[in-house]
Amino acid sequence: MKRALLILAGVAGLATPALAQDFYRGKQLSLLVNLSAGGPTDTEARLLARHLGAHLPGNPTIVPRIMTGAAGNVAANWLGQVAPPDGLTLGFFSTVAGASLMGAPSLKVDLAKMTYAGAGSGVSVTYGRKDIGDGLSKPPDFMKAREVWMGGLAIDIDKDLRLRLQLDLLGMNYKYVTGYPGAADVRLAVQRGEVQMTSESMPSYRAAVEPAMVAKGEVIPLWVDFANESEAKAPAEVADVAAPSFWDYFRQMKGKPPAGLQWDAFDTINTVARGYERVLLMAPNTPKEALAAIKAALEVLKDDEEFKRDALTTMRFVPEYDTSAKAEDIFRKKAAPNPRLTAFFADYIEEGKRSMARK
Repeated sequence: MKRALLILAGVAGLATPALAQDFYRGKQLSLLVNLSAGGPTDTEARLLARHLGAHLPGNPTIVPRIMTGAAGNVAANWLGQVAPPDGLTLGFFSTVAGASLMGAPSLKVDLAKMTYAGAGSGVSVTYGRKDIGDGLSKPPDFMKAREVWMGGLAIDIDKDLRLRLQLDLLGMNYKYVTGYPGAADVRLAVQRGEVQMTSESMPSYRAAVEPAMVAKGEVIPLWVDFANESEAKAPAEVADVAAPSFWDYFRQMKGKPPAGLQWDAFDTINTVARGYERVLLMAPNTPKEALAAIKAALEVLKDDEEFKRDALTTMRFVPEYDTSAKAEDIFRKKAAPNPRLTAFFADYIEEGKRSMARK
């Protein structure tokens, strides 16, 4: 708490330490989660809710609140258009950065006008049932399948688009099944054999997929994704996942690196989605003292030994949230709608709809 107060004192231009110290005393903070219960976003949000309050002056109660719909955009729309700017709701969102980049019609708010509190980068793992085709024992076997069934959330969400683009880049023949409420629902569909492959970010991959599916021999990891994977080294948190990055997988399978418009579209949205896998936002015009308190608490959280032990037990890695002005500036620029990619994705989404109709 002492360190949090010192950080509050150094948050220039946001609020005085006294105001920030008093803001949450006797109050309750809602942690608004935009995807369904049991998924990776919910898992990580509940971890945050268990520990963030200890670093907020006044020690407020933090209550997770799930608001699903439109692939996560309903919660973002509510926070930006309806929620009172009282500092008592903190959005813990996935997918919104990619939705903004693509100019998704279901996202009705301008993220640039939201109050940025922090963001965390992440990694996703694509995995498939071992009975795909003639059977999978290692990732290259996946390329031998005559057809695969891919499971997703919504046709215009970055998760689905990234997976579709990867399969198209690889030249795979696939059946696309989407519309599941959340990652946990797609995971169950994989277990039931309704679909054969999907992807999940690390919290639920570690907590649910590895112990319940990989360890039991039901699925294997195929590839991993992280920001700027054509240039960056894979994060340490996936060092023990027996699968390459998609960039390396493509090169191994095709003998050359991926290129062209589909690759550019995938690389851009993947870098935004993975670099800002979790975005913490508050309503426009949130009081400065509330924002200062939240940012200070997020900063000291990474040194909280109890938080780290809980994170390693729950997810086998410790998330960190970047509250810096630099990270905020990059987020606002990267998540701004890109006309070239907006046009590409609009056509690509329509192509996906036609493909689903045919099948």
